[in-house]
Amino acid sequence: MNSLAKLPLEFPFPDHIKTVICCDLDETYIPFESKNKPKGGVELLEEFLCSEGSHKGMLLGWITGTNRESALRKAHNYIKRSPNFICCSLGTEFYWIKGGVLTPSDSWKKRIIQSGYEESKIFNIVKLAKDNGIDLVKQPDDYQGDFKKSFYYTINESMDADFAWLKEAAKQASSRVVFTRCNPAAGDPEDCFDVEFIPTCCGKDETVSFIIDELNVKKDSIYAFGDSCNDFPMFKRSGHGYLVSNADPEAVKQHGTNLDKPYCHGILSVLKGIK
Repeated sequence: MNSLAKLPLEFPFPDHIKTVICCDLDETYIPFESKNKPKGGVELLEEFLCSEGSHKGMLLGWITGTNRESALRKAHNYIKRSPNFICCSLGTEFYWIKGGVLTPSDSWKKRIIQSGYEESKIFNIVKLAKDNGIDLVKQPDDYQGDFKKSFYYTINESMDADFAWLKEAAKQASSRVVFTRCNPAAGDPEDCFDVEFIPTCCGKDETVSFIIDELNVKKDSIYAFGDSCNDFPMFKRSGHGYLVSNADPEAVKQHGTNLDKPYCHGILSVLKGIK
């Protein structure tokens, strides 16, 4: 699915926004494995937001590490309603959805331009890392973006020193590097970290801050849902952060709690309790 026009209509846009729902995609809003999709509960969430979301002032979006084309492909023939916005490629591309069409945010573009991010500097970091014995394996195209370069790093005894080197290299290149323990349930390899280079103004956490400013809402009105450790930065900037019941065990261990229902069932269980 590569046409930006082939999207279902989005959820109703409320006249007055009271709650912004920020959802990770893989293993949160949409099950990664096809066999789990019947367990997802998306139709119940869609029914709720279509019938009650508007008058309750609810706005829903996806904040995902996967790129735009991958997100649309995974949603195809699964969702009947689109979110109100998508921020994909680990919070590096922001789109509003209006009339079923993705519309890039002009103010988000300005942030990218002003950040000083240059793709060539990232490729130079990867080359220098290899020269220093740091092995970064390029991830599949689904996890690459115009402003995000993603790699796998196999856990080893030099990890702390390697990550410190990569952080400094990214800083010198006016970019940000994000390290996240991989989640095999979402298709990642075992015993690896995601190493992702993005502009300094981007990331799941920066996306939440952007939404707060852009929509003029308070932090407490942000409800974030995820399934893995890479959702924690989003949780920290939100008023409320929840792991669905099918979350990665390592994420549950670090976060301390998770919902008692999976996927959209878990999201819906929280939304029904919001006054």
